[in-house]
Amino acid sequence: MSKHPEWATKHKRKGTELRLLKGKYYLYEVTSKWNPEKKRSQKITGKLLGRITREDGFIESEKRKLQKERNKIEHVSVKEYGITHLINESFPKYMDLLKKHFPEHWTVILALTYGRFVHQSPMKNMEAHYLNSYLSESYPGLKISGRNLTEQLRKIGAQREKIVNFFKEFSSANDNILFDGTDMLSNSKKMDLPKKSKTKKGVFDQVVNFMFIFSTNLQLPTYYKALSGNIKDIKAFKLCLKESGIKDATIIADKGFYSTDNVAEMNKEQLKYIIPLRRNSSLISYQKIEKGDKSKFDGYFIYEKRVIWYYQLETESENVYVFLDEELKNNEIKDYLNRIDSLPEKYNIETFHQKQYIFGTVAMLSNTGKEPEDIYKEYKSRGQIEGMINVLKNTFDADKSYMQDEKALEAWMLINFITLHWYYKIIHKLKECKLNTKFSPKDIILFLSNIKKVRINKTWYNAEITKKNEKVLTALGLHIT
Repeated sequence: MSKHPEWATKHKRKGTELRLLKGKYYLYEVTSKWNPEKKRSQKITGKLLGRITREDGFIESEKRKLQKERNKIEHVSVKEYGITHLINESFPKYMDLLKKHFPEHWTVILALTYGRFVHQSPMKNMEAHYLNSYLSESYPGLKISGRNLTEQLRKIGAQREKIVNFFKEFSSANDNILFDGTDMLSNSKKMDLPKKSKTKKGVFDQVVNFMFIFSTNLQLPTYYKALSGNIKDIKAFKLCLKESGIKDATIIADKGFYSTDNVAEMNKEQLKYIIPLRRNSSLISYQKIEKGDKSKFDGYFIYEKRVIWYYQLETESENVYVFLDEELKNNEIKDYLNRIDSLPEKYNIETFHQKQYIFGTVAMLSNTGKEPEDIYKEYKSRGQIEGMINVLKNTFDADKSYMQDEKALEAWMLINFITLHWYYKIIHKLKECKLNTKFSPKDIILFLSNIKKVRINKTWYNAEITKKNEKVLTALGLHIT
């Protein structure tokens, strides 16, 4: 007669053993193996199969259940998920606007932007990145390789009016608009746009010129236009203002832009401008600084906790504004005197005496009629669009184009511009959460791209995420679900 109750023993099968441990019944695997030393079979207890209760009968162990599930697995797939989640949850406006303006191609644009945003990918590798992303599960069946992709790029790029209207969705009232241009290398023999021209680096090469508009209110690029490599800035300014629909824009040039011809041309085109002058320009007088009497200045204002003194010089058609930053002046004086000691062959005290009154100054030619403080601040904001161009060229490797068709080039630039928008959205979020000193947008893109989904048979599961990444993403309000 069994020492165990019938409700427990009835679950015992061949190859199993019933055990009573601390008042509870458990069922284990059991086998036997011949022991040559003892010359008899020896019992070997194996894995726990489960426990047995009067109420529920046999209850399979969790490890056993998982093992059985694993044995049933027919297909396992792992795909990037973090960026796909970011796009769906944080950038829904872009999907809505793409649907509105490009109803036939919006998912293709989305997938190509993903490839540029995460991998800075050339077009030839886009399909592979798309298929390795959960984006291919959210928007399946996209044909983005070979001739099919080329044809779609041409169709997208042929819709210039829709591209312009897409960017008009980001216009802002009473906005400060920055213009800037850059060149992009292109050796395409099939396009008319590339021309041999002097590049921003000072060498001659085959380039396409691009003109950009940047919104200081939104902190986003809001317009681009591809231009022939031999079309210079002034003509481009006028073309872009007309197409973008911007009525009141100020062109903020760089220091190398000033010439009497350029100024005359801009006045002829009735363009508003702020043009910084080289310190040795004949348009500038430093007499008020030489006298050292601040009462001769027109006034001062505070910019980023620094005192900026200024005075105005009137010319025939526009005004020259001279600004003096005492803190910058002291730094420049210190730097110059240090160079006298370290590089005496290039720097000497006589030249220092000649330059002493120009240290810490910046002078600007402007016809805007704005207050000096506003002119100074708008000029300082120029660094924002220069930074945007730097991100485009260096972070996203868009300093050259291999497009062989002008319409395809147009589409490629649209994709890069949406990429820039997403990048700046992360910058804004980092600043909002005061994490911009600890992490860069590239860090967040990396964190997110390392978050995966795993498909076991037909069900998708979130893969584990490191505690560090989870903490950062939670701080940014990016909850992965």
